[in-house]
Amino acid sequence: MRYAIFSDIHSNLEAYKASLEVMLNEKVDQYICLGDIVGYGANPKECISLTQELIKEKGCICIAGNHDAAAAEMIPVSLFNPLAQEAIVWTKKIIDQNENEFLSTLPLLKSERDCVFVHASLDKPQEWQYVYTIDEAYKNFELFKEKACFIGHSHIPVIFKGGKNFEYFVSPSIKIEEGFRYIVNAGSIGQPRDHDPRACFLIYDTEKCTFEYKRVQYDIAGAQTKIRKAGLPEMEAMRLAIGE
Repeated sequence: MRYAIFSDIHSNLEAYKASLEVMLNEKVDQYICLGDIVGYGANPKECISLTQELIKEKGCICIAGNHDAAAAEMIPVSLFNPLAQEAIVWTKKIIDQNENEFLSTLPLLKSERDCVFVHASLDKPQEWQYVYTIDEAYKNFELFKEKACFIGHSHIPVIFKGGKNFEYFVSPSIKIEEGFRYIVNAGSIGQPRDHDPRACFLIYDTEKCTFEYKRVQYDIAGAQTKIRKAGLPEMEAMRLAIGE
């Protein structure tokens, strides 16, 4: 079984289309979107449409992100920093009722076979907490029994291994060890923050027992131009080129 697991598209159509093209060549059995389809970027409608197509045609499982919930008016915009607030307010004006309803119906978490999927954290998923540290990961390991928990939210690809000793990895790929459980951050399609501007997603191969990150070049300049034309914050355009 091969999973393509991706997160934090953030209305970056150029990054999303380039990543999907690579995914379609990966002989994927199951697609998983960990949320934040919208926010920050200039193409929320198009990114929602691509996700809906992926759900319809490929049976993609899609989880709610905090930006999705805010755009659908499920949580207050005041919870976000000023840059994110501006993009959410703009997004709410752009999307229509059907797109709003789609975002509002996305679940906070989902279990599939021996995996659990959530946007931010299993510890109060509705509060959108980050999992940056081993201590934060440790708290989450106590909340699931599956082999692996897949998350997004921080935009930083990292793998935590739980067992007798806790470890974390930032390697491009790792071999899954029997008797251990994992928390895996899929990184970000549309706004990576690990100082690598390329789009990032994860392939989980249950037969080879591997987690492997894929990085994809895309038209960053094109995405930046759209952000500027939309009147969105300049910082959202600049950060795409530096991956932070």
